[in-house]
Amino acid sequence: MSHIVSFKIDGLAGREVPVEAKLNRDVNIFFGVNGSGKTSLLKILHAAMADETEFLRSVPFTRAEVRIYSVNWDKTFTRTLEKPPRPRKRSKDLPASDAHNAEIVRVLSTQESDEMAWKCSPGSPREAEHTRWQHKYLPTSRLHISDDPLAFATDLSRGFQTQLTEEQLDTVFARSVEQLWNRYSSQVLGDVRLAQEQGLASILRAVLSPPSEHDVRSAQRLDAETAYRRVRSFLKRQGSAAILGKKAEFEARYSGDQTLQDVVRDIDAVEDKINDAMAARTALQDLISRMFTDNKEVSFTDDSIAVKSYSGESLDLASLSSGEKHLLRIFVETLLVQQSTLLVDEPEISMHVDWQERLIEALRTLNPHAQLVLATHSPEVMAHVSDDKIFTL
Repeated sequence: MSHIVSFKIDGLAGREVPVEAKLNRDVNIFFGVNGSGKTSLLKILHAAMADETEFLRSVPFTRAEVRIYSVNWDKTFTRTLEKPPRPRKRSKDLPASDAHNAEIVRVLSTQESDEMAWKCSPGSPREAEHTRWQHKYLPTSRLHISDDPLAFATDLSRGFQTQLTEEQLDTVFARSVEQLWNRYSSQVLGDVRLAQEQGLASILRAVLSPPSEHDVRSAQRLDAETAYRRVRSFLKRQGSAAILGKKAEFEARYSGDQTLQDVVRDIDAVEDKINDAMAARTALQDLISRMFTDNKEVSFTDDSIAVKSYSGESLDLASLSSGEKHLLRIFVETLLVQQSTLLVDEPEISMHVDWQERLIEALRTLNPHAQLVLATHSPEVMAHVSDDKIFTL
């Protein structure tokens, strides 16, 4: 996990004065007119974290310095890049054929400069020198890109053209978002399974260990009504709620059974851990339910995202509006980035102004630990953001 501490960029979008800033750990918004360098800035920050340079050749800047804090190493690393010039030389004039009336054709050729590469300091640990720091970059084309490197190759093998149709782009979007959701859901389910395994070990220990008069767990026991509710929730999750029996019978046994009290305490701890693991997913469901239109329902299962009309008809993810697609992708990426940096170019694309005003709050609700770095033209996106988190380019 990692986040950007600060940066300094020379020659950004042709500027004579360097552009530099110390970033906030939570929210950072870059605001400016077209051509001010917002997209170029995000590309440079992304390239520094990804340890990539090739796509920077067309980005207007001369030098970049980006400081990145690594949680794993508990250290700040500085990556610097000098962009070499790309001289263009004019070849000798070459005579054309007589058929072209001896017109002179001047042929321009490009001489590529030396290979660009980020330099990293400190150099120790050596692994940091070529590390792709965990982060996510969402360009304006985010609806039509996929994390699956074989996505386009597969589609092309089926006869797709280089320039994809709208239907094919929708297919790429749906596949990509499903892959992202499966990745996130796998992380959550892993946390849930771990909590269940640890809880089972504690429950077995409570049942099999000899009772102790000084067991501190008895002092922390739940009241009978809460205990019944928590155990019922636990068993329902396992698909066996029926074995609990009637509430009155459970409460009568619970009040005088120390072992049952200890088991309930362990179940309560498991439920707390599961609720923590599921909290962001629950928040996502709530946000989507409140923000999407009333004529459809989007639900998140362990292995898919289901869309239905309120008449019950199943719909494709591709059937969502452009704004809904943008919002859904940004939300899922926000969950996946964990405590690292999320870079988003023009998050407001296709979104109603009401959504734009609520966007930052929604992202912080989903993942309060992520560092957000956004580039926008929209005053609404910044409407409820403090001035110290807004940078004008």
